[in-house]
Formats: sequence, C-alpha cells, structure tokens
Amino acid sequence: MRKNWAVRILVLLASVSLVLGGISLLSARRPYWSGAELPGRISTPSPASRSARNILVAGVEETDGAALAEMVLLINLDTETGKAGVMYLPGNTLVGADEVRYGRLSGALNWGTTDETGGGAAALADCIADCFVLPVDNYFLFDVSVLPDIAERLGGVRLSLENELQVSEEETMEAGEHIFHADDVKNYIISPDISSDETVSLLRAAFMEGMVKAFLGMPEKEAAALIKENKKSIDCDLSVREIRKLSDRLYEKSGSMIDYFVLPGRMVYGYGSSRLTVWSVRRAEAASLINDRMRAYTDHVLAEDMSLPEIPA
Repeated sequence: MRKNWAVRILVLLASVSLVLGGISLLSARRPYWSGAELPGRISTPSPASRSARNILVAGVEETDGAALAEMVLLINLDTETGKAGVMYLPGNTLVGADEVRYGRLSGALNWGTTDETGGGAAALADCIADCFVLPVDNYFLFDVSVLPDIAERLGGVRLSLENELQVSEEETMEAGEHIFHADDVKNYIISPDISSDETVSLLRAAFMEGMVKAFLGMPEKEAAALIKENKKSIDCDLSVREIRKLSDRLYEKSGSMIDYFVLPGRMVYGYGSSRLTVWSVRRAEAASLINDRMRAYTDHVLAEDMSLPEIPA
C-alpha cells in the first residue's frame, strides 16, 4: 500500500536528519541564514501539538549579498486525519513595512523582523506566524541554485498549468502539463527572463508543487542520497526522534489527501515610494482557505485578524 503524502513528507525530512545523524545539514561553509532556532512563542499550542505540526519550507536566493526567501511553502500535518495542507506563498507577498524592510515576505530572511532582528528562518517564521495567525514548528531551507541539478536527477519536474501563460512576446506556455529540466529551471524559475512578475509567480508556484510531488514519489534511499549530495545548500531543524513520532502517528491513519493551494491574491506594480512589485493577498479568500486547510489546531480566525495589508483593487 502506498504511504500517504503526509507520511512521505515526513519520511523525506526524516531521511535528511538521519543522513547526518540528526545534526545540521550544513558543513563548515554555512551560509549566514543557517542554524536558526525558531522562537517558542510561535509554535503550535501544547494541547494540540500532538496532532498538528506546521513545517516551513523555503527556497533561498542569494543575490548582491542578500538572501531572500523567494519561494515559500507552509506544510500543515494533521495526525488526527492523516492529511496535509500545503500553502504556497510568493516571495513578494506584501506583509507590510511594519513587519520587514521593503514590506515583502522574502526580505524577512535577510533583514529580519521587529522581534527577530537577525533574519534567517526564525525571522521568516515569525513573519508568517504574525501575518497569518499560524504557528511554525520546524523549518527546511534550501539554496535555489541546486534546483537545476535536482530537476535533472529527478528526470525533470512536472508542472501543471491551469491557464495559458505568456512568457515573452514570442513564447506562450499552453495550459496543461509541462516537464521542466535544468535549462527550463534556470530560465523560468531561478533567473526568469520574463516581463510579467505574475507569470513568474505562477510558474514558481506550479514548479514547487511539482517538486513536492516528485520528491514524494522517490524511493526513500534515493531521496536521502539526493539530499546528502546537496547538504551544503540545505538547513533543517527537525530531529530524528520527533520525526519518527510524527510518522508513527500518521501511519495509523488512512487519509491520503494533500491540499495544495497558492495564497490568494493579485500582483500590484509600482507599490509605495520604492515602486515595488508585490503580491497583495485577498484576505477574506485567504482566511477561508487557511481556516479549512491549515488550522486543525485551533478555532478559525477572521480575515481582519490577519495583520498583512490588502491593497484595494
């Protein structure tokens, strides 16, 4: 019987920890964004922590001395039902100048937040917890520069596009499935030569979904070997014992569903004095999706409880 997707996520992350004996995956040449300890105040409340866990996954892009979280996933694991909810957050999601310099989610990793001034995973998790009223229990960060090689190792990453995308004056991508290999990842995901930021966000969201599915379909030994090869570009705070406990509880459930969705919003150009391009959340729609798929641990919250701003259409 195939393991459910939530279990496969845990098995993959457990393999990461097991490969290096449960210690940090980075060598002596650690990037400055590694080795964070998440603040305890943003973790899942203890009464619900046995049945719910949120794991932050982020692709880090280092340019001009800054490390930005350009592709972010938050994975909710519900051991009561055996289900997983996965929310994709574009790196340019507008979270507000009070949260982070320039007001975009990606910058929390580099410049930090009011409570977590040092940046790194702790600041990124703090920003998500504050904006979405969601706890963050663990994290898994990776350098996006490894994605082309990983895509080749996987035999390509399958993307599913709901609508046709105009990627340039001469090129369109039809709706349906596409296979991205190394050059595609470089050209469309890491350093996209695409005039529309909205198209870039949609391609990255579809690519991350394809990556999750590709990893979950890999044999465990192969996944562990792939991660070991790229250990200098990965950072994770998950312990072997904790992962095993979560896995054991998930194995007891028969659920096999994963809900993957993109944070509802729209692209806004020329925002603020810096004339930034930002992803403005649609809070009412976002609150509904998050309540249904990501908040197994608590009562639902209202859209106005989320602190991130929404730019009127």
